[in-house]
Amino acid sequence: MTNELYRIKTVVYNLEKNISNNEKLQLLQDLVNEAEAYKKTLMNMPTTNQLRFNSAGDLNIITEKISEETFLYKSVMAKDVYEGDYLERFSMIRTSDLKTAGVLDIHNRFWKAHEVYGSNIFATLPLALINDEEQIKILKRLNWNRVHVDVYEIKNDIHNNSKGKIISAVERLFDNYILVREVYGDILMILHFKDV
Repeated sequence: MTNELYRIKTVVYNLEKNISNNEKLQLLQDLVNEAEAYKKTLMNMPTTNQLRFNSAGDLNIITEKISEETFLYKSVMAKDVYEGDYLERFSMIRTSDLKTAGVLDIHNRFWKAHEVYGSNIFATLPLALINDEEQIKILKRLNWNRVHVDVYEIKNDIHNNSKGKIISAVERLFDNYILVREVYGDILMILHFKDV
């Protein structure tokens, strides 16, 4: 989460407290100021991001935003998804949801064409692949939500670096992401989930 967004959430949190009207008016003005600052930050963000970091050598990742998509996404409910067998149980629930909605085959075909290198997103599917509105409604009832996803292509050749090094770099660029390799084109891409 960006600092600007964190400050906005803090102001909103403080507004919910039992405070005087004068304090609320000041907080509302702070909210307007913080929202404007955040808006300027977002508007000034380039569509091409570049990250350079040192960790056992330099890794320079250059990305170019190639599209904006809408995905359906099911969030995890545990703080530490790697604790115990949570991911295994979550995977079973995800599969059950997809079967119930009749989209398991669509999900599997998409993810076979996009090899996941690393991720902190564990249940998602592009909305455009689902043609039946009823299937979408079923997934929504099962707590799958629409999210906006920016798709970035990694423009420079970083294949000779370890997956761990690449994932670490991507984690520094994006908070909620899936790093994928498009199998047919051998293209590394980052799916950035913006409103998770």
